[in-house]
Amino acid sequence: MISRLTDPRLFKSILAGFVSFTVALLIFFNINAILNPRASYPASLKKAPTILSTSSATEEMPGANERCSQLPGADDVLVVVKTGATALRERLPVHFQTTLQCIPHYVIFSDMEEEFQGHHIHDVLSGVSARMKECAPEFKFYRDLHENHDRVTEFMRKNAHFQQDAWHLDKWKFVPLVERALLAKPDAKWFIFIEADTFLVWSNLLKWLAQLEWTRPYFLGLPVTMEGQLFAYGGAGWLLSRPAIQRMTQHMASQNDNYEEFTNKTSYGDLILGHVLEQAGIGLTGGWPLIQRETPSTMEHTEDLWCYPIVTFHHIDAPDIKSIWHLEQNWIADALTPLLHFDIFNNLINPLLSTKIDDWDNFSDGEEKALTADEGFEDCKRICEADVQCMQFRFTPRKCTISHSIILGWKADSSMNSISGWMIERISRAKASVQCQRERWISTD
Repeated sequence: MISRLTDPRLFKSILAGFVSFTVALLIFFNINAILNPRASYPASLKKAPTILSTSSATEEMPGANERCSQLPGADDVLVVVKTGATALRERLPVHFQTTLQCIPHYVIFSDMEEEFQGHHIHDVLSGVSARMKECAPEFKFYRDLHENHDRVTEFMRKNAHFQQDAWHLDKWKFVPLVERALLAKPDAKWFIFIEADTFLVWSNLLKWLAQLEWTRPYFLGLPVTMEGQLFAYGGAGWLLSRPAIQRMTQHMASQNDNYEEFTNKTSYGDLILGHVLEQAGIGLTGGWPLIQRETPSTMEHTEDLWCYPIVTFHHIDAPDIKSIWHLEQNWIADALTPLLHFDIFNNLINPLLSTKIDDWDNFSDGEEKALTADEGFEDCKRICEADVQCMQFRFTPRKCTISHSIILGWKADSSMNSISGWMIERISRAKASVQCQRERWISTD
C-alpha cells in the first residue's frame, strides 16, 4: 500500500474476461484508493496523506457502538465545533457519520446561519457590533457571503480568493465563540472547542477530564507563543471549564468594545482569545502530547510519547477520520484502557513503513550529510545504519538526511527525486520494548 503498484491478479481477471471492462475499471480504482490513497495528493498542496482506511469512500459508516454513546461524564461536556460556510459542506458530513454520533451535547458555529443535513448552524458573528461590521475589512466577505446565502457553492466557484477571505474573517469568531458556548449549555462543566478538520478522541477526552477538578478555572491547550503572547493553538482544540468562561465573560462585560478594537488590529483569532483570557486572569495549562497540531502521518512518533493517550489531531481529512474512528470504536468495545499514541502508531502507521519508498518525503530533519554525484540511496542507508539511534532517512540527489524519530510523511513531487527509508528492525525492537503500565495524563496537580 506504499507504492503505486499494478496488481497482476486484477489484470489477469480483466484479460480473462471474468468481469466487464467497465466493472474492472471501477474495481481497480476502488482498490487503489484503499491501498494507495496518498498517490492522488498533489505535493504542491503539502497535504498529509490518508492513512490506513478500512472502508471504501462509498461504504456507509457504521453507527456508534453502545458503549460509545453511554460513556461516563458525557452529559457534563459541550463540544463546540467552529467552521465556516465555505468549509462545512466538505468537512462536516464525516463528523455527523462518526464522532458526533457519540456526543450528546454539541453545537456548531459558523459565519452564517443555516440548516445543513438536519443540523442547525449558528452564526457566531451575529453579535459583533454594527460599527465594526462596517469598518473592519474582513466583514466585506461576511456581507458577500450572506448576500449569496442560497448559492454558497456558486459563490465559492466565482470567488477565487474565498479561502483566504474566509481565513481572515475567522479571527473574529474565537471570543464570541466562547461567550455563545456558555449560553448554549450553561450547566456544562467542560467546554471543548474544535475545528471541522480536528479529530476528537471522545472516549479519551472524558477519561482525561475525569482526572481534573472542573470547579477550577481551567484553560487547556497546545501552547504557542507569537508576538509575545502565549495562547492555545486553535486547530488542535482547546478546553475551558465553566468557571473559566464565567470569569472571562464577567471580565469582558465592560470591555467588549476594547476587545473588538484589539481583534481588528490583530491577525490571529487564537492569539486574541489567549490575550483576553490572560487579561481575565486565566493561565494556560499545556495539553501536549494529548493535544496535537499534527496528523498521525506528519507527527514525530517517539518512544517518550507512546504511552500518552491521544485526545486530538489536526488537519484530518474525511478518510483519516474514518480510519481513526474505526480504531476508536473497536477500542471502546474491547478495551478499558485509553487509546494511546502507541496504539495509533502500531495500528495505522507502522503497517505503512517500508525499507524504501520512491517519491516520498518522510520529513527526516536530523543530521544532514552531503553526497557525491555517484552516491545514492544505499549510501544514505549506510549512514543511517552507522548511527545506532537512526530510525529513518531520506535521500535526495547529493544529500542524505537522517532522523532519530519516526514519521510516515507524504508523497513528494517526482521532480524532487526524494526516496525515503525506515530501519524496520530497529523500529520493531523499539515497539517490543514499550511497556505502558499506567495511564499518563496531563494535570496541574
